[in-house]
Amino acid sequence: MILSKSKSRNIIERALSFSTADEMRINLGGGRSGNTRFALNSITTSGDEDTLSIQVRAYFGKQHATASGTEISDEALKRVVQTAEDAARFVPEDPEYVPELGPQKYLPIKPYFRSTAAASAKQRVNGAQSSLQPALENNLLSAGFFTNRQGFSAVGNSNKLFGYYRATNASFSVTTRTQDGTGSGWGSDSSRNIDQVDYQSASKRALQKAQGSSQSKTLEPGIYPVIMEPQAVADFIRFGSYAMNARSADEGRSFFSKAGGGNKIGEQVAGDNITLRSDPTHPQLLGGPFGGDGLPAKKNTWIKDGVLQQLYYDRYWAKKQGIEPTGYPSNIIIEGEQGTLDDLISNTDRAVLVTRFWYIRFVDPQSLLLTGLTRDGTFWVENGHIQHAIKNFRFNESPMAVLNKVTGMSTPVRIGGSMAPAIRASEFNFASLSDAV
Repeated sequence: MILSKSKSRNIIERALSFSTADEMRINLGGGRSGNTRFALNSITTSGDEDTLSIQVRAYFGKQHATASGTEISDEALKRVVQTAEDAARFVPEDPEYVPELGPQKYLPIKPYFRSTAAASAKQRVNGAQSSLQPALENNLLSAGFFTNRQGFSAVGNSNKLFGYYRATNASFSVTTRTQDGTGSGWGSDSSRNIDQVDYQSASKRALQKAQGSSQSKTLEPGIYPVIMEPQAVADFIRFGSYAMNARSADEGRSFFSKAGGGNKIGEQVAGDNITLRSDPTHPQLLGGPFGGDGLPAKKNTWIKDGVLQQLYYDRYWAKKQGIEPTGYPSNIIIEGEQGTLDDLISNTDRAVLVTRFWYIRFVDPQSLLLTGLTRDGTFWVENGHIQHAIKNFRFNESPMAVLNKVTGMSTPVRIGGSMAPAIRASEFNFASLSDAV
């Protein structure tokens, strides 16, 4: 269900009017979405979903509790408010309590596109056909998913805070495999604006990867130069961004902790060709203007020319440290260089080319050591050309270690909620072989 700004404000004000709590915050959200699935070269399902939810957080002093519901009649609002208040009276005090925010000023972000909101099942079928028909013609198997969604988010509290925005998103992904299961390829694209979702290129990429990876050879595990395609970079570096929490750094629990106490802000943590930032106003990413508590989204530079500029602070830890909260990164933008992935390959003597990673997990948070698997096309590059497919690897590697060994990058491209280049690094630890395709 999509509610207007005025309707959302009215519901929040009605809910607040039923409250006897010291403080109260109301989060209201909902949306409509459509999805089309396909598998084994045919469309399998197509459906629509309509949702609405309300969440109430009630405070009595430093005690607080939350209740949620899906109805917005006066009776339903009274019930969910009462449930939150009853629970709040019996929970222990929160030692990390911070008062609710007052009125805020938000960046003028409009992550809504009418084309996405109005997209039909027929348009999603056209996306599926971009994979299904070529797969049939080439004796391959394709499976995937195409969705479009429109939604709204509203927040208000007893301190006169109110925020509202509408957003859309569309996402297409496809996996294409050879009939004998020895080759696999994958492609994906997403955007706030469905007209910018390039499902044709994603389908073509998945098909080519499937065909190219079917006759893989064994390369013994070891430390090799690597070229990570933008999707692999986004998969990998995302885990590095998870660790950029100021509290865990200040408490000595992360890679960004400083020996002897404190954090590494102001220190060199990556190569001088590395800059990471967040920008909710970026035209290809367009984040929401506020978080769940109503804290405004902000532009932040986290690493500039390899030097750590900032870590992210929630409201409690920011207050404790006497600084302004940053909120969680709205997106991750990795600034690259000029050129394409093909340019990077053509200027490489030897390297393992990784399409993407999956099943990534932390091994050691303090060194940011990760483990995971390559997937859907891993290749050997030599003398500026892809020579042949190789079997997949399990890796043990740290994003920050890799970011200190970058020898080349392409122009960044949109990958989900990130802008990422392809990256070439001088060393990457491929620890063992994997039989997965």
